[in-house]
Order: sequence, then structure tokens, then C-alpha cells
Amino acid sequence: MNKKLFAMTSIILVALIAIVYWFTLKEETRLPSDNWSRTFSVETPAHNYSSFQVLNEENGYVITLRNFKEQAILSCDLDLNCKESRNLALSSSSTNVWSNEAESYFIKNYMLMHDDTEIAQDVQNFVKSGDVLVYWTKDHQLTVLDNGQEKSYEVAEPIYDVKIIGDHILAITKESQGDRFAVYHLANEPVQLFKLTSTASLVSSIQMIEQYPGAFLLLMDTTMVSGGAKTKVIQQAAFDLSPNQAIQLSKLSFHHEQDGRTLDDITHATLFQQDGQTLIAFTATRAGNKNQVFLGELAGGKVLATSLTKAGTRYERPVILNKDEVAFLEMNGSQRELVYTSSEPSKIEESKQIAKEDYKQAAYTQFSKSFNGLMLVLFGFAWIILAFAISYISTAVLNRFRFERTYTLGFIIHVVSLLILQIFFLYRFTKVETTIANIPFITESWHFVVLLIAGSLLSTVPLLLARYKPEEDDYTYMVIYATFMNLAVLFFLVGPYIF
Repeated sequence: MNKKLFAMTSIILVALIAIVYWFTLKEETRLPSDNWSRTFSVETPAHNYSSFQVLNEENGYVITLRNFKEQAILSCDLDLNCKESRNLALSSSSTNVWSNEAESYFIKNYMLMHDDTEIAQDVQNFVKSGDVLVYWTKDHQLTVLDNGQEKSYEVAEPIYDVKIIGDHILAITKESQGDRFAVYHLANEPVQLFKLTSTASLVSSIQMIEQYPGAFLLLMDTTMVSGGAKTKVIQQAAFDLSPNQAIQLSKLSFHHEQDGRTLDDITHATLFQQDGQTLIAFTATRAGNKNQVFLGELAGGKVLATSLTKAGTRYERPVILNKDEVAFLEMNGSQRELVYTSSEPSKIEESKQIAKEDYKQAAYTQFSKSFNGLMLVLFGFAWIILAFAISYISTAVLNRFRFERTYTLGFIIHVVSLLILQIFFLYRFTKVETTIANIPFITESWHFVVLLIAGSLLSTVPLLLARYKPEEDDYTYMVIYATFMNLAVLFFLVGPYIF
């Protein structure tokens, strides 16, 4: 390689690194959507949290982060400036836990405990809201404790869950065999509101919310299994407090509001009601990018959702704090960190600015994604071997017929065959839609083809500018240079985003 070719090769590769880093930095500072900020960290150590709970207080929130060994209780103001108020050790026999700054309720060895005081034995589960505590046992007994007043109920079927919604307590039962549910309103006596049967293979959760006085919405998170394939399905039904209703579950569809693309694998759906508006937050897969957080209004059977996070990081368990803030867990290596996003104009403006951490994060992101480029390099040998075979067979045939410009045409055949084989292999054996969605500087499928063409040109232009000619002495060198220079260009432009 002469000095001129070496210099041009170095300039091209350094320029590609700089361009990709710039787009990576811009991607770091890009908002997930026009009306929502980037994520902000809540000041708490990253840990392997499995879930968290939020209690609304008059001047802020009490956030409880839980892992398998302990529970951290945070006291937060309305701006989510938090400090750890206390810590609760948990054992392997501890199941459901409810905590605020002053007290804790939990089940240990089937005993319901209030701090160090035993409340009841043989308890299956409990729920608490405000001053109301409801617990139930395996013998279908429900007990309601409200400001020191105790009332007991008995239902016929095993209790699946209980919801405390304002002044109403709704008990959900599930038959031991099959997926037949019943919902009771606990008034003076349990009043059965309705029964419903799920056709799903698995019911993950049932949520309820009061949309208007006396008008409720049920949301069922289910999984359908067919032919070994699993499909997440979210169903809804409206009901009121009149007995013996006949309700019908209907399937919700989820779409991205910007392009209308369907969102798949809906998980961790949560509801929030404020100012007559029902909001739903959830994680979903969009264009192959899994576990992104979305927020939309639940009105009818179609949810048009806004992105609250960007692709590249895994998020879990969103909780709507209010109509302007949503909190969730962000995967950070093997740990989970509590973060939030906001639609407040001041927070949006703050997150538009490039911070010192963004430069470091962009470099780290670019470096970590380069390992995907190594996978592309290994995959690239599939079309490289075929391209070499095509070009050398073509050259041999042209030599046999004593074609005047054998090596010029052979070099052109090699470059073109390399491009065509790239297009074929990438479109046939990779998810090009996901790759296009991941690459920040293209948006359409034909942009991707143009990018591959640009890679072919960048691998040949340095040879021409360095005055190499495709003749017998330089032919092999030019073919090898163009091949691996093209692979290097793809390593930087396509590799980081291909998987």
C-alpha cells in the first residue's frame, strides 16, 4: 500500500468513526418523542430490583424498591428528589410487602405481619390502600379492616385478587379448574357483578379502574399459545356495580402514534385515571426493539401510544406517577436503576442539552455496539467467498477468450457481485427493518441500499485516486483491497446496528 492510498484509507476510516460518533451523540440527546424528555435518574443506588411500588402523598411520593433480600423505602418530593428513609430486610419466605415511611405490612410463612405484630395466620395474600386493609385465606374468607372496624366475607370460589378503588372493594375469584372468573362487590354482603371466561392460555394480571362515578374498566393481561408460539393479548371490558351483568371482553390493539406501526409483546400494562382521561403505560416491541416504554390514552379498542424511551436499552415495569411523569426500571448491566421521564417543558428543555456524561455515554455506546460489527464481519465472509469465486471465474473466462480489458471488467464484476450478494444476504438472512430502524441516519429501505452502494464506492475510489489500474500486476491487490475496505466501511456504517 503506497503512502497516498494509506493516507486516503486512514482519512476515510477516521471520518466514518467521527460521523458514526456524531450520530451516536445526537441519538443520545434525541428526545424519545416531541412531548417527552429523556430519562432522568432517581438518586438511589442501582441494584437488582425486581419491582417497585409508588404511594402518592400530599407533597410527594413514597417509592419502595424491592429485590429478593430487602426493600428500600424512599421519600421523594414532587420533583422526584429522593432520599432513603429506611430499609426492610426480607427473607425467602416473605411474599407480598406493602411499606410507607413509618410502617410495613407483609406475609411471612403465611402469617400477615404489621411490622413485628402478627395480624392473622394462613393468609394467602392482602392489599392495602389508605386506611383500608383487606386480606384473604385459602378457605375463601375475606377480612376488611377499615379504621379499626373489622368485617368478614365468604365467597364460594378461591380468591384470585382484590381491588380497592376509592370507596369500593371488588373481589375477583377464579375457579380451581379452568379460567372462569367472577367479580364481587363487597358491600353488606358479597354481590356478584358478573362472570367472565378467558380463552387465553395464561392470565398474568387483572386491573380495574373507575373511569367515572360508578363506571369501571377491567383490563386483562393474557398470553395466547398456539403451535408453540406465544402472543401477548390485552383485553378490556366495561362494567358498573349492578349485579349479574353480561360483559364482553374485547381485544385492544396498540400502535405507535407517529407511523401507525403495530406494537407487539405488550407487557407490564398499568392504568391511570386523571381529569376524565384514562392513560395506559406499558412496555412493548417496536421494529424489533424490545422492552421500550410507551404511553397512550385508553379510549375505545385502539391505543395510539407515544414513545417514552429510545431503542437500545431495556426498560421494565412503568408506573404513571401523574399525567406528566412516568417512572420505570432501566437495565444497567445486571442491575436495575429507577428512572423517570417527564412532559414538563422545563424538563424537556433540560434534557435537550448535551451533558458531559453524554460524550462518555456516546463513546461507550459506540464501542459496545462495535461488537455487533464483528458479527457482521464474520457473516460477511459468506458473500466475500462467493464474490471471489465469481470474479476469478469471470476473469478466467475472459482470459480464455483474450478479452482486451479482462482485468478492468473482472474488477467491475467483483465490485458489483460483492454489492449484489451483500444486498441478497442482508435482506434474506437478517431483519433489515430492525437494522433500518436502528441506524440513525436512514429511515427507508431504499436508503439502506444507497448506503451499501456508498460502501462499494468508498472501497474503490481510493484505488482510483491513488492511480492504481486494474491490470495483471495490480488486479489481485485491488480486488483484496476493495473487498476488505468495503467490509471495514460496513463495519462502521451498518455493523453496530445490524442486531
